[in-house]
Amino acid sequence: MKRATMSLAAILLVFSALLSACGGSDSADGGGEVTIEYWHANVEEERVALIKELIAKFEKKNPGIRVKQVAISEEDLPNKITVSLGANQLPAIIEGGIDHRLLLWREGVVDTQAHREIIDEIGTEDFYAGAVDLLKDPDGKGYLGVPVYGWVQGIWYNQKRFEEKGLKPPTTWENILAAAKAFHDPRKKQYGIVIGTQKDHFTEQTFSQYALSNEAKLFDEKGNVRFNTPEMTETLDFYKELAKYTPPGAESWREAKEMYLSGRAPMVMYSTYLMGDLSQNKELAKNTGFVIPERKSKASFGEITAFTITNTVSEEEKEAAKRFTRFMLEKENYIPFLHMSAGGSNPVRKSIAKDPAYLDHEVLKSFGEVAGEIPNGLENLQRFGFQDGKMYPQMGDISAQFIISEAIYNMTEHGTSAGDAAKTAQSKMEKAVK
Repeated sequence: MKRATMSLAAILLVFSALLSACGGSDSADGGGEVTIEYWHANVEEERVALIKELIAKFEKKNPGIRVKQVAISEEDLPNKITVSLGANQLPAIIEGGIDHRLLLWREGVVDTQAHREIIDEIGTEDFYAGAVDLLKDPDGKGYLGVPVYGWVQGIWYNQKRFEEKGLKPPTTWENILAAAKAFHDPRKKQYGIVIGTQKDHFTEQTFSQYALSNEAKLFDEKGNVRFNTPEMTETLDFYKELAKYTPPGAESWREAKEMYLSGRAPMVMYSTYLMGDLSQNKELAKNTGFVIPERKSKASFGEITAFTITNTVSEEEKEAAKRFTRFMLEKENYIPFLHMSAGGSNPVRKSIAKDPAYLDHEVLKSFGEVAGEIPNGLENLQRFGFQDGKMYPQMGDISAQFIISEAIYNMTEHGTSAGDAAKTAQSKMEKAVK
């Protein structure tokens, strides 16, 4: 057998690599250099470019830290996380929504205390309550991430048309139903409202707002499913009645957007991502209002995107990740970051939502004062899987099987009664969470 030998160049190369590795483990303050990876789903070219600029600004202020951004499409991110978990190659920061956070939490790779430190340092009073509540870990000792931005779902309505008919804003159940009836005229292809009735996530989301406003909770304190309750059945009954004033057929978010933009429905359920399309019609945008359904209480549905710092990286990388997260939430960096998707990405910090610099964007200016009020919906943010400050991960199994939206679909398309729909859904949920 021929004995392996190493050239002088190879030896020097190995020695250089060892020195680099040692240098990378030093903290930034210690004169060494540390590199962290930051994964996100902002794959659009202009967004990648903006983030690159922010990173360059951060690195200039923190000469010992390098940040490598990795843009991954939203649909590919869960698989990328799963593969990296198996290979023990997670990055320092992952920007993502609830599904990503739960996946990381279940694997025990989330640095919940690092997130608490950052939130406490900025000041919990400056964050909308719903934004931080949805990030509490199941033990209540830390957070699954640091909130960065969020979208809110509610009722968008044409204020001018409401005023012409002498109708009150569609806040309460009674006002919503009265307006739906007043505007409904199928012969002229005019409809009172668009809510979700398809077997999909949008329907679960729109229904949840009415249910939670009626204080219809999905789990008891022990985590048992409680869908077949008087409060939930009452909400199902109301939702079935309201669905009579939607366009024919099962409806989802596409129909909601198209109907409102075309003027065929002056009231729809939709998220703040409607603002980008709506801003193209200046007159309609100016006349548009946004409210949250309420009965016993207000309940807005939405999603919070957060920076999750992993605990699989070195202490030096964690510290660098914490610095970068704080940097991104500073006003001069945070506002340009939010403006990448103005309207859709709402600030989680109250002080920023009211800041003239944040409101100084073409999309937001189209809505006047309403633009500054919309982020307030993050204060009352609720979801079926989060109640009383506690997270119920089993909600993911229920949503994955579309049990709630199927109940809605059967009521609105097949005439199933609210009581029967509640009983059937209860049974299916109990099986789903076993």
